[in-house]
Amino acid sequence: MTITTVLAYILITCYFVVERSLRKSKQALNLKPGVADAGSSQVLWASGVISILLIIAAPILNVYGVGYWSYGNVGWLGLILMIGGLAMRYWAAKTLGEFYTRTLQIIEGQRVVNQAPYNVIRHPGYLGTLLMEIGAGLAVTNWVVLLVAVVIGITSRTYRIGVEEQMLEASFGEEYKMYADNTWKLVPFLY
Repeated sequence: MTITTVLAYILITCYFVVERSLRKSKQALNLKPGVADAGSSQVLWASGVISILLIIAAPILNVYGVGYWSYGNVGWLGLILMIGGLAMRYWAAKTLGEFYTRTLQIIEGQRVVNQAPYNVIRHPGYLGTLLMEIGAGLAVTNWVVLLVAVVIGITSRTYRIGVEEQMLEASFGEEYKMYADNTWKLVPFLY
């Protein structure tokens, strides 16, 4: 097992600690999805579990040469992406504050948040976790793990973003439409 793999595991652990520490209210900790969730929470959780299992299995795959690449600097690049992703997720959650929940639901008193980073990207938290998954795939130096994590990560987030935007538009109407017209979904200048 490489040092970058061990550090990736530590960063994944940090992610779970940060996630737990940022959710304080009873509603934020609630695992029951709102009516508008459309199974998107389960899709995200399944995607995350598959990615984590692959990342854990990567050293075994590497021993048998399944997807292993020996270019060592890729692992360090992956760690940089993971740190950036963790920072983005933290920033997004901190900005949402009490509106940051595990499942799709509208909290009483919720409003459209449009301060940084939400003034540029509508879903910076999802960008953060996607960067972490891509970074972890690189950190464990396994292109198979990276490819699967990227495909399921993008697919699950695309579904979740679609469902979430329908919920937000239904709840906030024209205010959300105007906000959406002036921001990017996930990646500035691309999507």
